[in-house]
Amino acid sequence: MDELKDSNQKGLGSSLGNKKNRAKLSSSQKRKSKSNSSTQDEYSIAGLKYKTPGRRQRIIVGSIVIGLNLILVIMALLYFNNPLFHDFIYHIGRN
Repeated sequence: MDELKDSNQKGLGSSLGNKKNRAKLSSSQKRKSKSNSSTQDEYSIAGLKYKTPGRRQRIIVGSIVIGLNLILVIMALLYFNNPLFHDFIYHIGRN
């Protein structure tokens, strides 16, 4: 029974030691760990590498999508509520 307690205490002590060692990383090791975390944003599917888009690109694409959706809603409202617009859209490809 005492042997089990000793082995459990060794395990806890070694994990605490690892945490202390992580805090003492040099700046080059921190840069390496940051570069490793950036590779989590890269995915490889069927031999193709895909990198997730950055914040600016997500904002631009999202703005474009929302803008186009608003234009679609406005055109649908005009189509159903404005007879001139309805006739224009209906006859646009007929002539």
